[in-house]
Amino acid sequence: MSNAVTYDAARRRIISLVTGGDPDAPVGACPGWTVRDVVAHLAGGLGDFTERRFEGVDDGSWGERQVHDRRGRALGELLVEWERNFQIAEGLFDSPMGAVLIAEIISHEHDIRTALGQPGERDNVAVRAALTRPLQDLDKRLRAKHLPALRITLEHGDRVVGEGEPAGALRTSSFELLRVLGGRRDDDQVRALDWDTDPGPWLSELSLFGRRDTALVE
Repeated sequence: MSNAVTYDAARRRIISLVTGGDPDAPVGACPGWTVRDVVAHLAGGLGDFTERRFEGVDDGSWGERQVHDRRGRALGELLVEWERNFQIAEGLFDSPMGAVLIAEIISHEHDIRTALGQPGERDNVAVRAALTRPLQDLDKRLRAKHLPALRITLEHGDRVVGEGEPAGALRTSSFELLRVLGGRRDDDQVRALDWDTDPGPWLSELSLFGRRDTALVE
C-alpha cells in the first residue's frame, strides 16, 4: 500500500471520528490541544510540508503556530483545507517525507481516538508503516550517542537498533512501540514494558519528541 493511500485512509478515519464526536474534547496526548486543534495541526502541517515551511520545528513551535493561526475556525473549514492540501501533496508521499507524514497522522489518529473514547485500528498495518521513520531515527540516535544496541521484538518480527550486539531486548506490540517513540508514555510506563534488562541506558532516547511527566492510559 502506498504512503498516499495509507495517509488518506487514516485521514478519512479521522474525519469520521471527529464529525461524530466532540471537537472541543481535550486531547491528553497533546496537552493544551482539543480534537479540533489536532485537526488544525494536521491540515496546516500538510500544507507546510508541501510548501517546505519548517520554521519552528527545532523549538517545538511549528505545530503550535498552525493551531494558533486556525483558532476560531469551524471544523468543517479545517476539513476543507485538509482535503485541499492533500490533493496538492501527492508527490510528497513518494519522497522521504512520506514516512514522516504517515508516522504523524497515525499517531494523531490514536491521540484523537483516546480523547473521544473510540479506541481501535491498533492492529492495522498502518501502525507498522508508521514505525518506519521513528525506528530509523531511534537507530541514528543510539549510534550517534554510542549507546548499546537494543533488540525490539514485535508481533511481526525482530529489529535491532543501534550498532553492535544488542545489550538488551524489549518485547512489545507495534502500537505500544509507536506510542512510546511518539512520547505518549511516561518513564514508569516504559519501564513497565517487557524488558529483559534494565531499560535505563535507552530510556532518555526512546521518546523522540520529549518525555511525558504523567501517564497516558489508553
